[in-house]
Amino acid sequence: MFFILLIFSIPVYIFGFWGLYEPEESYLFLDRWRYKEIPELSDIQIKLIKIGSVVGMILWTLLLIYAGIETFTPDPPLPTIGMSNY
Repeated sequence: MFFILLIFSIPVYIFGFWGLYEPEESYLFLDRWRYKEIPELSDIQIKLIKIGSVVGMILWTLLLIYAGIETFTPDPPLPTIGMSNY
């Protein structure tokens, strides 16, 4: 599971950094064909896109840390059955 999350984290981080540095382009990603003229985004929308990118990257990082801990934590030993009663 951890390996799959690492593979999926590549596009998540790429899109997160892209949304952080070019919020207008990332907002119109795959939707540019809908508009005859490129819409202008307000300053609040740009800030929200940047904040969303940062929050998404932070949450994905926490998910990776949790999955790494769960993956590499050894299982507890199995209980032994005492044979001394027989």
